[in-house]
Amino acid sequence: MAKLNPKDKEAWGAEVSFYQSSNTQTRGIRARELGFENLESYSNFMRKNGVYLSVPSSRREKFNKPEIIREPCLVIFDSQIPFHDADFINRLLELATGWGIRQGVSGGDLLNMTSFSRFYEKPLDKIWEKERGDAVGVLQALGDAIPHWFLVKGNHEDFLLKKMEEQIDHDDVLALLDKRQGFLKGYKATDYYYCEVRLGGSLWRITHPRNISVIHGRIPQRLCERHHCNVASGHGHLAGMTPDYSGKYMACDVGVTCDPLRLDYVSLRDSIRPAQCQGALILQMGDDNKCHPYHILPDADWSALKRLY
Repeated sequence: MAKLNPKDKEAWGAEVSFYQSSNTQTRGIRARELGFENLESYSNFMRKNGVYLSVPSSRREKFNKPEIIREPCLVIFDSQIPFHDADFINRLLELATGWGIRQGVSGGDLLNMTSFSRFYEKPLDKIWEKERGDAVGVLQALGDAIPHWFLVKGNHEDFLLKKMEEQIDHDDVLALLDKRQGFLKGYKATDYYYCEVRLGGSLWRITHPRNISVIHGRIPQRLCERHHCNVASGHGHLAGMTPDYSGKYMACDVGVTCDPLRLDYVSLRDSIRPAQCQGALILQMGDDNKCHPYHILPDADWSALKRLY
């Protein structure tokens, strides 16, 4: 009969561990080693002694490891290059560098990706080499002012990634732009639609969410409730900062850094949706060693802001 004795606790424990973690082939080999007639008789013996197979662990990746940024940063959304607002972005860069900011975050839709859009676009806007050339100039200027940039994925980045059936990832888009020139060495991209900023005891979730609303601040407020942290969001093209319903967290609809007047779908046809609003966010460390959020709008008092830090 089989060389198994459930009363031998040490040997039995090792056997149970092997049985529950092994595959069918290795259990069959073990059955013959122990003198069982076949795998089924080995399995029946184990079941009679209260031992059953364990559900095998999933080999699929868990999506629970977003990028964590731990320094002050300039956060921009929805630049949609080449439809960006250069004047607004340049003002933001001047302010951020004056405050000593060395980290930038794009919260998605950095490029418009018109060339790969699933929507009907003007033919002259769908030339990738032209769109790439415009993007290179902007990214070089961003990197010249702020040396480190982290790029969250947005729905416009998905235009290309989905067209390629996700055979490439977000980092590969940087390679398409760079073409071995090396000017994007300070850039890093993620396939997550969000990242975290942990600074001065605060947690901010920088996100390009699935949802949009016609109410300023509604989406980041709801995300605060879900994730129990401060939230800065884009995608909805609205702007406003407010406490969430609990009063514990701040919710910021950051706004866009594109120029709505350059978007034909915005400016050539009337809509009852709220007007697109520009804005950006700076998360800065104060003298009190706490993180302070500054929601920057185009009509800000730039001179006064520069004197803060």
